[in-house]
Amino acid sequence: MEKTFTVQQNLELLGRYRYTEIQFMELMGSWAYTMVDPEIKIGFGRHMFQDSVHADLIGKRIPELKGRSQHFHSIPPSDEFVKLLEKIWRDSDELLRMVGLYRVLKPELVSVYRRHIDHLELPADEPSGYILRLIADEEQDHIEWAEKVIERLSASANRNDEIGEWQKSLSKDLQEAGGIWGDGKKPGTYVFKKTHPYSKLPVRDGRWIIMQNPSEFKEKDWSFDTNEGKLHLLHDLLNSEFITVERMGRILADCPEIPWQMKLDMARQAWDEARHAEIVQRRLEELGGHVGMFPTSCFGWEQDVNRLDPLERLALSNMTFESESCKHLRDWIAKAKRTGDLRSLQLVEFLLADEVNHVLYGVHWIDELTKEDPERRKRVMAYPDQVLADQHPVGVYFKETKNA
Repeated sequence: MEKTFTVQQNLELLGRYRYTEIQFMELMGSWAYTMVDPEIKIGFGRHMFQDSVHADLIGKRIPELKGRSQHFHSIPPSDEFVKLLEKIWRDSDELLRMVGLYRVLKPELVSVYRRHIDHLELPADEPSGYILRLIADEEQDHIEWAEKVIERLSASANRNDEIGEWQKSLSKDLQEAGGIWGDGKKPGTYVFKKTHPYSKLPVRDGRWIIMQNPSEFKEKDWSFDTNEGKLHLLHDLLNSEFITVERMGRILADCPEIPWQMKLDMARQAWDEARHAEIVQRRLEELGGHVGMFPTSCFGWEQDVNRLDPLERLALSNMTFESESCKHLRDWIAKAKRTGDLRSLQLVEFLLADEVNHVLYGVHWIDELTKEDPERRKRVMAYPDQVLADQHPVGVYFKETKNA
């Protein structure tokens, strides 16, 4: 290539970067519910959102360089590169997936960002350099986080030789694919869909006891004005926060056709819920609790993630479960104030601020995507009642959500 990139060369490469960032977001979204390690689930929640922001920043730069054709907004580097993504996605091993994404793919992405910066025509293309430096630094943070996780998992499993061979094989495949620049290759046309088998429950580690019958759920028997009540309620909320990271990831992976802004909102919610999981677990432990101290419920998971229509998922999860959660959090805030628990009060107020936005995501996207399809709207709005008849939670209706 030339010493500095032309506008056209910039556009072609930025399209490859945006495609790659979106694929990374979808890979993590697809995997989150199958990853046993809770640290990985939380990390994925953060990284899904950050990769969506990376893709968005690149997507805003592309039309500034006259790249108004949709072609420039998503360019698979080569068919071989797409098939490498598929190979990594299809592997069922948690550790090998991490190695593929964080030791092979993301380092390659950081490397091409740095190389691209070296080829910029400055100051003419300073805006691209500014964006790529920011993204490269954040991607490097992802790699460093993951390296600690991989080292911990590989040390406990004594699998260094296997991991080394897998990494070597993937690196060879990446080189033969022409890398993310697609050197020597035509842009790819091969498409793979991240489809999932029917899912009854998300994966949890051995500390968790998952209720098999929704009738066992006793959340409403506990009150936030006693320490024992707080332990029960926070413990169940912790699992719910993990569930929402996972179900947001599934929407991103299962429904690539949804509007881009909707993807950004779902990725943002995944990040919010990942932070919530950290906040809730920390407060649970400060109060003397621990993960697995009580049975907990995954009610609604099966009815949510197996629905083909993402709006039915949002009607059940965001407009119903999240709306119910807002009511509980307000009650917790009032009781924390009354009992002088300022630490819980502060944390729960942050949770509530986020959860109100999550309800509004559901309201907005259902309104937006059904405004010219009344039959779809009718079906979507009716779905939660089908699930919740004679089960918990009860008394949550859509007319309430706009005041959440």
